[in-house]
Amino acid sequence: MNKYLILCLTFALSLTLTSIVIAKDYNYISPQEFKARLDAGEVEQGKLMVFSTQNHKEFASGYLPVAVQTFARPLESEEDYRKLEIVLARAKATTEDIVVICPRGGSGATRPYDYLQKNGIDAGRMFILTKGQEAYNKAFPDDVVKP
Repeated sequence: MNKYLILCLTFALSLTLTSIVIAKDYNYISPQEFKARLDAGEVEQGKLMVFSTQNHKEFASGYLPVAVQTFARPLESEEDYRKLEIVLARAKATTEDIVVICPRGGSGATRPYDYLQKNGIDAGRMFILTKGQEAYNKAFPDDVVKP
């Protein structure tokens, strides 16, 4: 019984340590912090670039007019990633901070974040909108456009 318990605890500890090593840190920005930067005019001043990966159906539920719409989700194919090339080119040409928007702040944002970083964009410039477009829609519905 003791050997079994020790084996289970060792396995659980190894899983925990592995997840800590594998876990990647991302920079996040809350809807409130993001709104403050938008209201301060940072997009117009060239200090902030915003892009969205929402697909067409998600876009129809609401979007921010300041965001470059890539329609790149689900970001699983080379064709999906090619839709990010315009964002990558602009990111390389500027020093603007970058906010990545997806529907809920998950893989639709982490995948482009990883792609940009892999292609030379400093992670210190990139932020994922916490809980995505859905959270922003709830917090600031007057800022959101619905086609």
